[in-house]
Amino acid sequence: MDNLYDLILLNISLFFLILVRVSGIFIAAPVFGRNNLPMIMKIALSMLIAFILLPIISISTTVQYNSFLELAINTTREFLLGMIIGLICFIYFSTLYLAGTIIDTQMGFSMVNVLDPQTNSQMPIMGNYYNIIVTLIFLAVNGHHLIIRGLIYSFELLPVGFNFTIEEDFIVKLIAIMAEVFILAFRFSAPILGTIFLANVLLGILARTMPQMNVFIVGMPLKIMVGLITVLITLQFLTPFSEMLFSKMFEALFEMIQILARG
Repeated sequence: MDNLYDLILLNISLFFLILVRVSGIFIAAPVFGRNNLPMIMKIALSMLIAFILLPIISISTTVQYNSFLELAINTTREFLLGMIIGLICFIYFSTLYLAGTIIDTQMGFSMVNVLDPQTNSQMPIMGNYYNIIVTLIFLAVNGHHLIIRGLIYSFELLPVGFNFTIEEDFIVKLIAIMAEVFILAFRFSAPILGTIFLANVLLGILARTMPQMNVFIVGMPLKIMVGLITVLITLQFLTPFSEMLFSKMFEALFEMIQILARG
């Protein structure tokens, strides 16, 4: 234990910068960045990970700063790197919110939202429902370990003090990620959209053949019932979709780190 304390004291600047990058992930990353997690818990986990990484990183990295301004610039840079890693993971998790918004709009739940404790904002009912299930799957398959592995990989390609720049390749990849998230959300919600579309066609036929029937009164509960039944039927495909989503998320994360390392 004394050796660990001595290592920290000898590399206090390095330990601080590692802690800053880890803290950036704990602000933006899914699971780690949830607002309902106690702040003291986030700080403790950040310091624990920094403790574990310090002996490994100190072997190949030596940090010395001659001015407070230089330390402040590198601190900001490390925090941005952590935020970028967490933000990429969060963007892919937003697929569930976008799919839920599309589904709620078609089912008639667009005016009914719930409070998401992670973002402190109103979220669609189905989006929040899917997000809770996918988060549990993410924890079950040790996805949070892969986020930490991505953090370690970032220290290999982007060591502490690395001067990276945001260039065109980074922006292009970020736009590609946004487009991919939209496509994934539409693919996920397609079965429910299809069944509700068929229900709307049926209601249109009934409105033409039975003009005395109030389609607006019948249509709303019918679409909700059809949508919920389809959600239950398609729930079995949520696990393979989640695995594909996690795979694409970590591929994009490692590729973005490589792009920043080239810049």
